[in-house]
Amino acid sequence: MEKNKRFWTEQRKRDYIRNAEDNLFIIAGPGTGKTTLLSRRILNQIMGGERLSHFLLIAFTEEAVEEFKQKIKKHLYREIAVNKEASRRLKKKVHGIDRMHIMTFHAFCLFVLEKGKGSETEQEGELPVEEQCLRLLKRNQALLQELRRDFSKIYADELQDLNRVQLEILLRLSMDRKGKMRHNCLFMVGDPRQTIYQDAEEGRQVFFEMKKKMEARRNVRVLYLNENYRANKQLVDWINASFREKMRSYRDMEASQKADFLKHCPIHGVYRKAVSGGEGESLKALLLALHKAYPSLSERDFLVLCKSKERSDAYREILKELPFLKGSCDKVVLEARYSKGLNANIVILTGAGAGQESRREERDSHLLHLEYVAVTRAKHALLFLTGEDEGWFQDKEYKLEELPVLSSIEEE
Repeated sequence: MEKNKRFWTEQRKRDYIRNAEDNLFIIAGPGTGKTTLLSRRILNQIMGGERLSHFLLIAFTEEAVEEFKQKIKKHLYREIAVNKEASRRLKKKVHGIDRMHIMTFHAFCLFVLEKGKGSETEQEGELPVEEQCLRLLKRNQALLQELRRDFSKIYADELQDLNRVQLEILLRLSMDRKGKMRHNCLFMVGDPRQTIYQDAEEGRQVFFEMKKKMEARRNVRVLYLNENYRANKQLVDWINASFREKMRSYRDMEASQKADFLKHCPIHGVYRKAVSGGEGESLKALLLALHKAYPSLSERDFLVLCKSKERSDAYREILKELPFLKGSCDKVVLEARYSKGLNANIVILTGAGAGQESRREERDSHLLHLEYVAVTRAKHALLFLTGEDEGWFQDKEYKLEELPVLSSIEEE
């Protein structure tokens, strides 16, 4: 790859990722379509003859595991529709998806420990399973070599939320006996701005340590993806302006949706709506007003994100009788940390503070990253439900306009 790869167009990077026979370290912002890219790369390798059983795909949650299975199946079905010559062979691949090892890191470590049963072991005490797994691989070279033979294609998603032990396990599997990266073996993707499952600063440090290690390897390529295909330009510009100076080494996203994308939702922009009475009842009133103004909206258009499980449970109870939610409250109302990988036309953020300054050190770590994940779920509109004294979003830190009469902002 040329030295000036940083100046490649986004499309050229994407073509390279789908087809290149290199180990890849991808830093991909929200809405860049990384799951689709990853699935297309896997499809190309399957089309090239790679056995399904040789794939190891590490996802962060069980929901992400299922999403990857469905994405890969979808791309296989698309290929079957257009590639009549290979359709019979590809149909067998669809039915064999379960032979791929798609699992969480915890499940993979349990899998390794099970395979290592009967080998010489040490007393591990109460060590986490990841630490037990790493120790086993260090002392049992035969097992390590067996796993290397079994998994010639290793994919790791949400890299920013993996710790040092987990990353060392990935590296050991991806290297040969001499410590060199195996050819076209490892694909890693993540975004340090979305570190929410561990300390943000520590996660950022671990992420960039791994990036530095990968840059030092001859057969590893590091690429950035910044084009956002999820949100309209108004939202992308607002997110950049709001987080550019709050996050270290922030890279602006680029809006890539065309103008006709706006027709998919009747409301666009970033607004605040003051709480009147209890927040739960204010949320209910806001949803009713939105549906009255725009009857075409359905439960699929909404995500309501909360800081805590207690809040999400309480709001589901309040909203469960709304007819247009059709019993979908469990999917619509979520604790914000479980929203990663999801998106909706309209995202309502509950618990925005009344303007009090929160502790700066706190906002520079976990909460700031959680806020970033939350706002990047929206395609067309972000609505902040404000008024709490101790909210997670603080009004004075974000430029928010009051929500006008709903009918007046249709098709803006």
